[in-house]
Parts: sequence; C-alpha cells; structure tokens
Amino acid sequence: MKSTMTSRQRMLTAMRNEIPDRVPVCPDISNMIPANLTGKPYWDIYLHESPSLGEAYLEAIQTLDMDGWYLYGHVLGGNKDFPVDSQDVTGLVYNTFFVPKNLVSRRIKQVSDNEVQEELRVNTPLGELASQTTVFRSAPPWDVTNFIKDIPKDWPRMRWLMGENWHWDNQCCDQEKVGERAVYGLQVHTFVDFWDGIRDGQSDKMIFDFYDSPDVMAEIFDYYKAFTLARVAGLIRAGVDEILVQGSNSSMSLINPEIYREFVLPLNIEITNLAREMGCVAHLHTCGCSRLVVEMNMEKANFDIIEPLEKPPSGDVDIAEVKRRYGNRVALKGNLLTSGKLLHGTPRDVEQEVIATLRAAGQGGGFILSSGDQVGGNTPLENLHAMIEAGKKYGRYDDDGNLPDLP
Repeated sequence: MKSTMTSRQRMLTAMRNEIPDRVPVCPDISNMIPANLTGKPYWDIYLHESPSLGEAYLEAIQTLDMDGWYLYGHVLGGNKDFPVDSQDVTGLVYNTFFVPKNLVSRRIKQVSDNEVQEELRVNTPLGELASQTTVFRSAPPWDVTNFIKDIPKDWPRMRWLMGENWHWDNQCCDQEKVGERAVYGLQVHTFVDFWDGIRDGQSDKMIFDFYDSPDVMAEIFDYYKAFTLARVAGLIRAGVDEILVQGSNSSMSLINPEIYREFVLPLNIEITNLAREMGCVAHLHTCGCSRLVVEMNMEKANFDIIEPLEKPPSGDVDIAEVKRRYGNRVALKGNLLTSGKLLHGTPRDVEQEVIATLRAAGQGGGFILSSGDQVGGNTPLENLHAMIEAGKKYGRYDDDGNLPDLP
C-alpha cells in the first residue's frame, strides 16, 4: 500500500510517468467553474481581480476536493531594458512579458448590464499599439481587436516592447500560496497560439498570414523562438514545477500539418530538450483533433506529458491506443468528453465513463484523469463531484501499478 501523497506530489509523480498512490483526478476547470463558484460577475475576476482567477481556482479545488493544476502565476521579466519590479511593470499578452506601467493606459467601460469593455493602449517610440476586450457577466474575456493590425507597422512596435535581450526574476509569483495543493505550472505558447493571441481579426486572418507573408512569418517565428527559449530557461530557474506548452489553436481542428511542422514542432523540440536538460517537466496541451499532433511530437519532441487527448466528436483520439503505443514514454492526461456525459448525463453515467477511461489508460501509472479540455460553465456540479469521487474510488494503485478496485 502506497503512502498518501499531496496533490502536488501525486500530479508530479504521474507527470513523470511514474506510479503515485492513486490516479490524480484533475478536471480542467481553468476558468468558468471557479468564476461561477464566486457568484460574482466575470468582470470582477478578469478585470478587477476581486478575487483573482488564481484565488478563485484555489477555492474551487478545495470546494470540489480535487487535485490541482495551478496556471495563474507568473515570473516577472522580459525586455532587459525594463525593470523587474511588480510595482513598476504590467504584464502583456498572457503575462508573457512585462513592460513599464507608464507605457500602458487602461480604460474600462460598462457597456450594459451584461457587458464590460477594456481598452489597452501601449506607447512605443515606433507608435501605439491598441486592443479591446469584452468581458460578459457570465463568460470569460473575448478579444474584440488585437495589437497587430498592420504587420509592417505593428510588429516592430511589439518587438520593441519584447526586446532583443531578456532577463527574468528569480521567483514565481503565488508559489508559496499554492503550496502542496497543486502543481505550479506556467504557460509558454506555441508560435501559432502567440500569433493568434496578438493578431487582429479571427483565426482565419492568422492562418492566411502563413500563406500571404511566409518570409515575414518565418522571420517573426525565429525571433519568437529565441525569446521563448530564453523565457523557458528563466521560468525553470525561478522554480516552476512544469512548463506547459499551450497549443489550443495548434490542433488539426484549426491548422494543417504543414503549418504545424514548420511553425510549431521545431520550437516544441527545443523547449522539451531544454526542459529535460534543466530537470523540469514539459507538458503539451492541444485540444480538438490532436491524434496527428501526438504522433508528430512523439516522433521528434520529448514531452513528459500530453493532454487533453479529446475523443470524438470534438477530437479524434483513442486514448487506449495512445496508451498502448506511447505509454512507456509519455504520461497522459484526459479525456472525459466535456460535451457528453459530464454535461448531459447523470452522475452514474459519469462514473461509468470514468471506469472506462481508467481501464483504457490508468494501469501502470503515468495518467491523470481529466476532462477533454475545459469544463463548460453549465456543467452540473453533481457530475463533477461524481467524476472526482469515482476517480478516487477506482483509481488506487497497488505496488505493481495495478488498479485493484477497478470493476
């Protein structure tokens, strides 16, 4: 009988493809469930940090009694010409880099009872960048406009902010607050996800850039690769538990294999090699159709864990097949269907899906029971409770990595 682990220990053991005391149970409740549980309008959380999303998440994992995966911290840094001091800087682009506060103006406007808008303007010597975001009463932020509207004009302004030489703080924000309740991970974005996050227009505009301006995109990618590898090293030195490569928009539901091989996979290879060299877990997130993504990365990269391995109809992954083919090399996280029994079924239905998923991927360790991407805000809490309790009930390991309590 294995001794009981903390959530952080349990998650890290599974992420390293080892055998913890039981299967970690960690549904992806990254945004909507924590926000709902506060009872507040979403703009209080996303725009005013009252409470912050990280605080709401820690409260939610305690309420649900689940294993935690904390992605809400940051490490200050970026352009070496800018200070590393929380009093003097503000984060941009998912807190990927921090710039002096005096360069940024922020305006928040209540549009209606159900909608608040935030406008950001950032000054550079080369001109201004501007974006606008809408936050609804019961929905996360939605980009209305983004910084890069005209690539020849706006990219040099963004690059000036990001800098040519970089430095990072030596500590992770909120890590002590998280403690043993959760793995402390920080995100770096694939180039596709980074570009989609700053490019004005819908995702089709981002995709057309790779065809309309291939030389320009290759040059920007080379810059972003150098920046990101410097950042990954900085985050690891600051003490993160894991590096999450965020590739939500890098799935075959949105882009094609050619774009992935040219603009995503090369950086994934270098990130995973660097993380392995520095002794840090490297974690890949790609929702939607990701079977081919798994295959490409398993051929070339060295990820320790891949998720959320969505099954049809929203994805195309058979997690039992992935476990058979790659389970000796990589840990897996997933893959309960968020639009299926979790949303529309009964607690008994959810328990049966948990049992089937544990049979498919839980034996031998190296597995985290989770949802196939983020759980929707309208998911019944009784179904989440059923998932968590069933995972604990049937996911206990014996010393050989078997699940003796599994029916």
